[in-house]
Amino acid sequence: MTKADQKLILILLLIGLLTFSFSKFISYTQEPVSQSQVVIKVSGEHVETVSLQAEAPLQRYIITGKVGKAIVETEGLKVRMLEAPCPDQICVKQGWINNPQRAIICVPNEVVIYLEAESIIDATTG
Repeated sequence: MTKADQKLILILLLIGLLTFSFSKFISYTQEPVSQSQVVIKVSGEHVETVSLQAEAPLQRYIITGKVGKAIVETEGLKVRMLEAPCPDQICVKQGWINNPQRAIICVPNEVVIYLEAESIIDATTG
């Protein structure tokens, strides 16, 4: 590996680190929302939409996916996959999400869960 290769790798790592830091900064500086909704899809088909309120109690929903039944929990403005029939449990280990930029995806069961907030602006045109 030449010195030019080392410099290129260092520059690419710095660009990646700056991009990651900037995206985290942007997600933390968004205005808080007082209500949002959870969208649940199975195999690309819309199954359920649940409205969330800031002080909503814990609620559970049973979703039947391709592999079996999954349990989705909501509380306040957050959602998580409590149980899933998939072998690796990545969707369960992800825990609570409360950011519209994140999603919970269970690939074997073909379940997708994401938040839609009312006060988040996705894009503007001029």
